[in-house]
Parts: sequence; C-alpha cells; structure tokens
Amino acid sequence: MYLTIVRIFPNADEKNTIQGFLGALLRPVCVQLGCLGCTLARESDPDALVLIETWESEKDLVRRLQSDGFAKVLATMETSTKKPEVFIYEVVDQHGLESIEKVRMLPQEENPFA
Repeated sequence: MYLTIVRIFPNADEKNTIQGFLGALLRPVCVQLGCLGCTLARESDPDALVLIETWESEKDLVRRLQSDGFAKVLATMETSTKKPEVFIYEVVDQHGLESIEKVRMLPQEENPFA
C-alpha cells in the first residue's frame, strides 16, 4: 500500500476557493481502481491544506501521479505561499485496533512494535 501526503499553504484569501477546487478534484479519484481512500483536510497548522491518498499498489500510485487530475494538484501547489510538502510512503506493515488493545495492556516501558 502507498500513502501520499501533500501539504499546500494557500493564500488566506484563496484558501476556501482552493479547498473547494481540490475537493472537487478528489471526488473522481476516490472511485478509481486501486484507490483505497482520499481526503482533503485541515490540520493544526491553520495555513495548511492536506491532501491524503492511499493506493493499493505502486502501479496505481504511478497511474495517479501521471494523471491529468494530479497535474491540476501540481498546478495548485504552485500557488502555495510556502514551499509545498510532498511525502510518499510505502506501507509495508499495518496495525489496527488489536494493536491499540495490546499496547493498552502492556506496561508503559514495553514497545510491541519493536
């Protein structure tokens, strides 16, 4: 699985417009083959918009990065008032609720993920 995080810092006057534009771009992405999820979020940094996508395979991710839709994301990144940030992670292991339960039962010093 692949996880992409794109942080864009739009001008305050354009933030709502850019958020609406990116939100509209995501609707067709979420139903594409290989897309496990996509969202546009605001985070603790009030200046940032964060685009988060998860892809089933490298092939799916590459198809997304080469798409016209992602070219529009890149164009939006160029409007960022600060250098946009892009993170692409290959997720090789995944833990769920059972890991939280396990950790909550351990003494604080133990690390079940080590």
